[in-house]
Amino acid sequence: PYSMRSLLFFAALALVLALALQPARADPALPPYTQQWYTQTLDHYNFATRPLNFQQRYLVVDTFWSKRPNAPFLFYSGNEGDIFMFYNNTGYLFNLAEMYGAYVVFAEHRYYGQSLPFGDQSFTAQNMQFLTVEQALADFAVLITDIKKKNPLLSNSPVITIGGSYGGMLSTWFRIKYPHIVEAAFASSAPIVQIHGIKSDYSFYKIVTDDYTAIDPQCSGRIRKSFDVIQDMANAGKWAELTKTFRTCRPLATQDDITALNYWILNAFTCMAMTDYPYATNFMLPLPAWPVRASCQPILQRGAQDLLGSVRDGANVYWNTSGTSTCFDIWSNDLSPSLGMTQWAYQTCTEIVQAVATNGVTDMFPPAPYDLKAIKEGCIQQFGVIPRVDWMVTWFGGLNMSASNILFSNGNLDPWSGGGVTESLSDTLIAINIEDSAHHLDLRFPNPADPPAVVAARKQEAEILQKWLDQYYSRTGIENPMS
Repeated sequence: PYSMRSLLFFAALALVLALALQPARADPALPPYTQQWYTQTLDHYNFATRPLNFQQRYLVVDTFWSKRPNAPFLFYSGNEGDIFMFYNNTGYLFNLAEMYGAYVVFAEHRYYGQSLPFGDQSFTAQNMQFLTVEQALADFAVLITDIKKKNPLLSNSPVITIGGSYGGMLSTWFRIKYPHIVEAAFASSAPIVQIHGIKSDYSFYKIVTDDYTAIDPQCSGRIRKSFDVIQDMANAGKWAELTKTFRTCRPLATQDDITALNYWILNAFTCMAMTDYPYATNFMLPLPAWPVRASCQPILQRGAQDLLGSVRDGANVYWNTSGTSTCFDIWSNDLSPSLGMTQWAYQTCTEIVQAVATNGVTDMFPPAPYDLKAIKEGCIQQFGVIPRVDWMVTWFGGLNMSASNILFSNGNLDPWSGGGVTESLSDTLIAINIEDSAHHLDLRFPNPADPPAVVAARKQEAEILQKWLDQYYSRTGIENPMS
């Protein structure tokens, strides 16, 4: 019914989508920032006498900084988008900064936002060869070293790197590879082991389905059944009826159109599962509080009599909450310009090869198993590259990482939690699992609507990070500026 390539593209989108959500309500005022630029080395592993450089953007927030010598330094490891997406949506970092009197930096990832090594020519396959995790981590390491060198008050400050989703993956790997620069890492909703052969390929969409089943088994059951009914109608040539039911902007007429329709439905229900927050949010598409429950309502109320119409209305909680759309362009779903989709697709075709598949048994979607051959063919066609499927495990260790002082948090509602570290690996590789929490909800500004488990998790996270900071000052003999 739909190709593996489509599912993989969705998986790449899923990592960045939730991070771009903007709160519909008024968040606590964001602190002021200073935008700065650092002349960064393009290729850290080439020792040419005249290395190429580019301008890397970063934001400095010193509102909460105590300015006491060697106060903590909180570093947001920017991920696959404009750095302001993460500045606007990682409010809990500022709460931590206030607790610790910390200096704060948000660093933009190379090739995203305005940190473009080759300007508007950055996204050719040839020019993206320098878009790697290794180069990005080296950027962060060099940037932190330079900031500390130029500011004597920060010269021996312990650095905690923080990130959500891919940013959490980067924070994990940063601590593993640069432990002399980064004292600890806080990785929220970081699917570092969503890798074929380590975790189940089917965990992502199983959790999506479980979220809907938890509302009512009939909700997920009717969504599952709708795909069969759509295919049966297409086989019977009932194109006009399908077009009318789903209000598509042009007539449905081919199997490719059915693929697009299935993809449109899958995207809606999956995005709502990822962003199943207890308060209203607004990306390019506004969502109500607890959107999974909201999308199940029409399916439960009318699904027995009008299956496809009710599933359409359930999907429209995502696509058309405002009620202003008169038809749906299921073939072209516009995304935020802040999301670096070409760049991220390149990364998932090189190093970050995530195994995300459906089987139609443990999930409510048509089967599309993991197909490495199709992945390779798609990556060669699009970028002329062959994925190194096992490279990230070879480079960073997977669950056999040799590291300490990494805090992993995952929400049980988040489909990406299936590829995260959900069990503590040691006394200093700590996993926190959060009930009633979707994709890195704990990193967002605290909200009165937050479930008790989220409130408790934030308290626990702050205490663990505080403990590691105290241990740093005790171990080094540096006066603790927080005492």
